[in-house]
Amino acid sequence: MSSDLEQILDVHKGWYEANIGLIAEKMLAYFPVGDGYHQFNLNGHTYNGVLDKHRLWVNSAKIGLTITAIEDTVGPDVQLFGDVALLTAEGVADLVMTTGADPVPTPFRTTEFFRRDDGKQNPEWRIWHMHVSVTDKQMPKYGTE
Repeated sequence: MSSDLEQILDVHKGWYEANIGLIAEKMLAYFPVGDGYHQFNLNGHTYNGVLDKHRLWVNSAKIGLTITAIEDTVGPDVQLFGDVALLTAEGVADLVMTTGADPVPTPFRTTEFFRRDDGKQNPEWRIWHMHVSVTDKQMPKYGTE
């Protein structure tokens, strides 16, 4: 049996792989069933429950929005606390905003909160909360430097 860290990293990696093509059914396995999942999305909106996020992916496909590649560039760093874990990483996703458009490399950061609970109290690691934001480094890191 793999360690908790390996299982968490497998969920993170599988979640990234599910992003390629935004196939809505592929992403369901990485989040708890029901309404417990919560996300602050890269698009600026909040999603509550995996089916709310599923709806976003279905409708994104209808307008030609997709992701052609995604990878971590820094991390991931995982902190494990019993049946919960925190993963942070920075990455880049190649976003296609409309059918036929060229992919736009979009740097982002992610915080993923995991619980060892599939939403039905089975001990499977799932992402229960995620916050994704665009990395915009226009300001100096230390103010005046």
